[in-house]
Amino acid sequence: MENVFPLEISVLSSNALREFISGEYFSHALLECRLFYRGLHDIYRVITGKKEYFFKVYRQGIRSMEDIQAEVDLLNFLKLSDIEITAPVIKSDGKFISRFNTANGIRYGVLYTSVGKHEFNQIEETPELNERLGSYIAAIHNAWDKCELEINRWNLDAHSFIDKSMNAIRQFSTIHDFDMLFLEEVAKNVNEKLGNLTIERPQYGMCHGDIYSGNIRVDANNNPILFDFDFCGNGWRAYDISMYAFPFGMGCDETKLIKREERKDQFLNGYNKVRAMSESEVNSIALFIPFRRIFNIGTLYISYLPNTWGDSAVIRNVDEDIKMLKKWLELNPIF
Repeated sequence: MENVFPLEISVLSSNALREFISGEYFSHALLECRLFYRGLHDIYRVITGKKEYFFKVYRQGIRSMEDIQAEVDLLNFLKLSDIEITAPVIKSDGKFISRFNTANGIRYGVLYTSVGKHEFNQIEETPELNERLGSYIAAIHNAWDKCELEINRWNLDAHSFIDKSMNAIRQFSTIHDFDMLFLEEVAKNVNEKLGNLTIERPQYGMCHGDIYSGNIRVDANNNPILFDFDFCGNGWRAYDISMYAFPFGMGCDETKLIKREERKDQFLNGYNKVRAMSESEVNSIALFIPFRRIFNIGTLYISYLPNTWGDSAVIRNVDEDIKMLKKWLELNPIF
């Protein structure tokens, strides 16, 4: 047999997955399965009857079987705690995770329920909605603090977000010219600030890890519901809050700065009703803007997505993020 040329990445056949999912989950009922979204992982939209699901095929080499099982366990724990979230669907063999032997290695898949009625961005942002979201996130944090399962998940800490990301950024600087000295200084200052933060509960614990509007839906009563827990891990709750309550992507002009502060206050009004934050926690929220931005540049853009986007898109995102981060830090001197 002729040698097969190596692949960096694979895309599973929608038709083959349709047959697989039909047999494993729905007793061979007719269903639709189409590739819905390609990013860090591949998401397939599955429709059977009037019900909608999403099948996530995890990228090869990024999440292990143990990582994914921990994600499933955390979601099932929240479900048992009566918190509305996306939920993994069990297969006919009693397991949640499927294994696919592809040309570029083993990939894993999980079927998740679809949640909510509307995308978060499709409805008007109101103080009430932001307060509801704050209370909802605090309830998730509180529930996870009661979880006694042995959970094998990564830490959303300086090593994972700053040190590993900076190593990738330094390597990328040999093929693309950008302001490396600026990023080195930011990374150094963030690491120093993080050293002053506690790593004790409830300030530090299991987090969703990627709370932004794209990972939130709302039900018919405008109650928020989270999905996509792929980044969940142990970290600072102020970081978990920062992604939505104090977003980098909102921009840096005066109007946006005012709107960001209003959103943060509204979110915290709801959050503090369920879990009161200390003043030092609240003051640390802004620190996690550069914390996450270094991670996006070094890990998401440079390490994970070149074989999906290509370097042209990676370079564009790196340059835009550095430019915006410089402006953001000028207006928010946190160091």
